[in-house]
Amino acid sequence: MIKRNVSSILIIIAMILNIMNFNFSNFNIESKKTWLFLSASIIMIASIILIFITENKKIKKAEV
Repeated sequence: MIKRNVSSILIIIAMILNIMNFNFSNFNIESKKTWLFLSASIIMIASIILIFITENKKIKKAEV
């Protein structure tokens, strides 16, 4: 599992660090930092979904 998803796992770690660095008291929709936070959240969710899809395909292939 790890070898197939190394890039996605690294992306998730980077996005978590980006999200943890965000200051929620300065949430302004016009700010560039807010858009970076929102895009990091979306990319992280997409990477998690991609990992689950990849693993489900590999599990189904192994069963057949």
